[in-house]
Amino acid sequence: MKRRLRILAGVAVSILFLYLAARGIDWAELVALIRAANYAYLVPAFVLLIAISWVRAVRWRLLMHPDGEHLPLARVFWFVNIGYFFNNVFPAKLGEVVRGYLAGRIIPGGIGRAVSALLLERLLDVLSVVVLLITLIPFVELPSWAATGGLLFGGAAVGGTVVLLVLSRFGDAGVAWLWRFVGRIPVVGHAKVRAAVENLVRGFGVLTMRRILPGVLLTSALVWLGYAVFNYTIMAAFRMTYLPFAAALLVLCATGFSMVLPSSPGAMGVFEWAGVQALAVYGVEQNLAFGYMVVLHLFTNIVLIVVGLLGLLVEGLSYADLRGHVAMPSAASSDSTATPS
Repeated sequence: MKRRLRILAGVAVSILFLYLAARGIDWAELVALIRAANYAYLVPAFVLLIAISWVRAVRWRLLMHPDGEHLPLARVFWFVNIGYFFNNVFPAKLGEVVRGYLAGRIIPGGIGRAVSALLLERLLDVLSVVVLLITLIPFVELPSWAATGGLLFGGAAVGGTVVLLVLSRFGDAGVAWLWRFVGRIPVVGHAKVRAAVENLVRGFGVLTMRRILPGVLLTSALVWLGYAVFNYTIMAAFRMTYLPFAAALLVLCATGFSMVLPSSPGAMGVFEWAGVQALAVYGVEQNLAFGYMVVLHLFTNIVLIVVGLLGLLVEGLSYADLRGHVAMPSAASSDSTATPS
């Protein structure tokens, strides 16, 4: 019942934000803008998306060190894209559970090790967006609420990271001590939250390895630079290259932060609204901004779904069988206590 309510709430949020993004649109002009776009730019955009997925695979494999060495990089790449497929078709970030299961059934550390690397990957993504936003603030006239909200969110993310780094030196014992206090707080003290924190703390050990850390930082930078270039490439398709590259970065930050909101699969609605708000900072009129965001989002989702389906084929996996296995990370084994939900 709770799962169904979360799904319905996500769909409602998507509909609301899609309405807010599209309110006041001149539909005839929107269609004309989309028809007039130069879709030849989708070719380099496609190459960029595939390259970003490959770099994500490299980073995830590094974060699973040393267990990741048991997985060929090509297989990790397909697992990443299969996860994207499930994220874009099903609610509740089901793709993360699928990724954890696919890698966890192979590596020595099991599902728990794979999931701890996934949680750390998500934290690195949040920190990357925070760094980008803080870098942009001196150069972009953001609305005061956006700048303040970004700084507060960034401060919380950095503070949380410092706490996790300290806890990583004490392992599960440190989390147990912390939960003597946190465990009394409603929702925050839930057993699933504790399990997620324990997995994150275990994953943080990788960041203390001098041989691994440079690769993790480099791949994180390449992933988000790649997304920014991808955004700007789609801007070129709409003849928006009069905008500075910072506009593509701001769209990236806005859409990145929008992902924390509950929404339908593929983050429809919230993604478009966030991008339209970011482009409004540069004076881009609503029809053009909305058309750009729709094509950007639709193209991204189609590519990720198709490549994810190809991954299922290459790996010899059945869609129906995987759906039957996604509940496994929450099963009884101790290696599977912290699946993303």
